[in-house]
Amino acid sequence: MSALDNLNWSSIRGHYDERVDIHDQLLDLHRGGNIRQFARLALGISNVAGNYSADEHKLGPQVLSGNLNPEKRVFDLGGRFIQLTTARTVSQLIRDAGLRYLQIGVGSEMSCMVNPNVCWVANTRTIWTHLVIKHADDFDKANEELRLYRDADTSSEMAYQIWTHIHRELATSMTRIADEGVRLARSARVTPGPIKYIWADAIANRMYADYHE
Repeated sequence: MSALDNLNWSSIRGHYDERVDIHDQLLDLHRGGNIRQFARLALGISNVAGNYSADEHKLGPQVLSGNLNPEKRVFDLGGRFIQLTTARTVSQLIRDAGLRYLQIGVGSEMSCMVNPNVCWVANTRTIWTHLVIKHADDFDKANEELRLYRDADTSSEMAYQIWTHIHRELATSMTRIADEGVRLARSARVTPGPIKYIWADAIANRMYADYHE
């Protein structure tokens, strides 16, 4: 039995559809040169579904207040993400942008939301899900690593200091989750989401909600 077997696929599809709508809005805003609106949505300010990582720790307003010309810089970073054909350089692009409070969690989610066939999210939910998969569907192990992470224990497999490294590892587990999710959704008579990494993120979000402690 897979860790994904008992998930509510209708709920996952609903979450997926909401995120795809945000993805479409972000691309429209970027194409239209709507700098302020793009930045506020990409940072989860105008709609939390734009960036759950930013909203969770209220980082969006801090990005805007803690940097010079932040909206244009977020807009420009979004443009670099849109052009990517590989996610290999996502972490370097985030570092090069030099925006305070915009690190791998917020930045990777932003990259996925504008280029979700190439880029994936590295945040608490996806990394926890990655550990469930890595440890052969062991929820207890993933939850123990989550507890250590919350305690800022650097020995945790979720330690924030290694998130950039973990980001590289997520492609395999997110692809596996997306592919297995296609099969299980169809078995549940739910149409799976065709955009790979938004689909994988929606599955991870549901699994985390159901099983994390």
